[in-house]
Amino acid sequence: MTAPLARLFVAVVLVNGAYDAVRVAVSYRVLALGGDAAQVGLVAATFAALPMLVALQFGRLVDRRGSWGVLAVGTAVSASAVALTAVAPSIPVLAAANAMVGLGQVMTLIAAQGFVMELTTRDRHVNGFAMFTLAVSVGQAVGTPVMGVLLQAGRAGEHVDTGPALWVMATAIVISLPFALALPRSTPPARSAGQPRAESMTALLRRKGMPPSIFAALIVVTGFDLITAYMPVLGESVGLTPLVVTLLVATRSVFSMISRAATPWALRRWSQRAILIASPVVTTPAVVVLGLAGGAATMFACLAVIGFFWGMNQPVTMNWVTAAAPPGERAAALSLRLTGNRAAQVLVPLGAGAIAGIAGPGSVFLLSGALTAASAATTSVSLRRHPFDELGSVGALPTRHAPDPRDQTTPNTRSDR
Repeated sequence: MTAPLARLFVAVVLVNGAYDAVRVAVSYRVLALGGDAAQVGLVAATFAALPMLVALQFGRLVDRRGSWGVLAVGTAVSASAVALTAVAPSIPVLAAANAMVGLGQVMTLIAAQGFVMELTTRDRHVNGFAMFTLAVSVGQAVGTPVMGVLLQAGRAGEHVDTGPALWVMATAIVISLPFALALPRSTPPARSAGQPRAESMTALLRRKGMPPSIFAALIVVTGFDLITAYMPVLGESVGLTPLVVTLLVATRSVFSMISRAATPWALRRWSQRAILIASPVVTTPAVVVLGLAGGAATMFACLAVIGFFWGMNQPVTMNWVTAAAPPGERAAALSLRLTGNRAAQVLVPLGAGAIAGIAGPGSVFLLSGALTAASAATTSVSLRRHPFDELGSVGALPTRHAPDPRDQTTPNTRSDR
C-alpha cells in the first residue's frame, strides 16, 4: 500500500496547501472590496456553511461506496470554486465562492480520511491519520508563504490584488487531480441482514466519548481558522506586511508539520490519552498571549507552541472519534466530527467578527483561548471516565487481531479503466 499512500500524500499536500492559502487571500480580497473585520468574519463563516449540512451524508457515502468518487468530485469542485474567488466582483459573490471552496474541502477531507482507513489496518489508523495531517501541514507550510510572496507582489497602495495568486492556487488543485484519480477504487462489503442499521446522528452523539472528542476537534480546527482569517486583520492593525503575516500563519503550519512527523515516535513513548489531555493545557496560555501580543517575535513564539501541540492533537483526536464509533461507521463518525467542526466554523467566526468589530482583532484570540481552556476540562473528565483501550500508546496495541468484517474494504471487481 506504499504507492497508494504516497499518491494520497501528494494529493493532500497540493489541495490543502491551496485551501489555507486561498483563505488568507479571501480575507485580503474582502478588505480590497471595501469590507471590514466583521465582514471578514462573515465571509470566513461561509466556508463552513454547506459542509455543516452535508458532511455526514458524504461520510455515509464513503462507508457505503468507498472514497474514490468523493475525492475526485471534491477536487474538481474545489478547483472551480477557487477560480471563482479569483474573479468575484463583490463580497456576496466572494462569499458564495468561498462556500463552494468549503464544500470541496470537506469532500476531499472525508475521502482522504476514508482512504487512510481503507489503506491501513485498524491498529495503524492513528499513524495513518498522522501521515494525513502531516501532508496537510506540508501543504500549508508551502502554500501559505507562496501566497504571501504573490500577495506582496500584487500590493498596490492600501489594497492587494489577489486575482493572480488565486489562479495559481486553482492550478495547484488541478495538478492534484491525477494523483487522486490514480488511487485504488474499493467498495466496503454490503451490510448483511443480521448487522445493525447505521446509527443516526443522535445515536452517534450519544456514544460514550463522542461529544468531548468532537468538541476537542472543533476547538483546534476553529482555532486554526481564526489564525488564518484574523492574522491579516491583526497584522494590518499593528503594521505588519502581508509577507510577515503569511510567514506567521506558516509558522503554525510548520510546527504542526514537525509535531505530526514526530507523532509515531511520540506514540511509542506516551499514550494517546496523555497527548489529548496535555495539548489544550499547554496551548491555552499561548493562544491568550497571541491575542495580547503587539510584536512579531512574540506572535511567532506563540504560533510555534500552538502549531506543535494542536498539530499532534489532531490525528489523535481523529483516532478518539473512531474509537468511540461502532465498526463500519467510522467514516460517518469522522464526518460527524467534521459537521461539528463546520458548525463551529460558522458560529465562532461570526461571534469573533462581532467581538473584533468592538474590541479589536486581538480579542478574537482571547475567545479562542477561553474555548481551549474549556476543551482541556472536558477532555480530561471524559478520558478519566471512559479510557478507551485503543487510546493507549501505539506500541501497546496488538499487532495481530481478528478482522472485523465491517472494518474491511473489498476491491471493486469492475475495471477501473
